[in-house]
Amino acid sequence: MPLVIYVEDQMHERMAKTYEDHKETFLSLCEAAPEGSILRAVNRYGETMLNEIQLVQFVAELNKLPTGKRNSTVRKIAAAAEFAIASHGYLFFTGEAFGPR
Repeated sequence: MPLVIYVEDQMHERMAKTYEDHKETFLSLCEAAPEGSILRAVNRYGETMLNEIQLVQFVAELNKLPTGKRNSTVRKIAAAAEFAIASHGYLFFTGEAFGPR
């Protein structure tokens, strides 16, 4: 099941929703990111919430990716993050609840 990404406002009301692609290209980038990066914090098997401050760094990390890695999935997640920043909200990632099978 692909990752689901929600943009939430300050009251955690969901304003938008998008998905990881079935090839999991975004998750692959997250898992390959260096320790300490915001990308690396995204969890494939649980929930991850990024606040406005974290999202600024998250977008910067996405923008630093080589052009070939910024596919349509990465671009739509970056757009969702920018929407969350503009709304002073959050980006909420939800993955598989029970880990690998």
